[in-house]
Amino acid sequence: MARQLDGLEGVEGLSEAFVTFVISIRVFMRDHPDLNRLISGEESTDRMICWAVVDMLSDFSSTPPLLGAFSLDDLLDLNAYRMARYGTISVLLESVAMLQTRNQLNFSDGGVSVGVSDKGPQLMQWAQSFDAKYQQARDKLKIALNIEGIMGSSGVHSELAIVNGLLAAETGG
Repeated sequence: MARQLDGLEGVEGLSEAFVTFVISIRVFMRDHPDLNRLISGEESTDRMICWAVVDMLSDFSSTPPLLGAFSLDDLLDLNAYRMARYGTISVLLESVAMLQTRNQLNFSDGGVSVGVSDKGPQLMQWAQSFDAKYQQARDKLKIALNIEGIMGSSGVHSELAIVNGLLAAETGG
């Protein structure tokens, strides 16, 4: 692998595509120490991003129609990168919003009030926006996969194939 994820050294089964996807989520979120002016380091650990990916995969696999368990590699093979990114970021932002809300502190003493900015509502708005995009893309993909599974690779012929002799030509009859 080109790069190990921090905190996940020695974890078996992390494909190169998975590691690259986690790195791309961090790049999209712009979660880098040099860009985080109010916190030191990164806001989300690699482990937390991986957890968000796994949570998104669980949602995708358990949402009807139930078509089996999907890995991140499966979704990327289906060119569902954008959908996977939206779902992962939605889960990640929900988690960050909970942390922000839990760490909200307002303090007042002697007429001086100090408070840590509460970004929870803003983060939840972003999470809901990404989740709506994810759900729409997920539902479209699941419908398409379900139809493909029903029809198989050969498709379904209409009665016009019989009338026009196309089906006989294909089967040699």
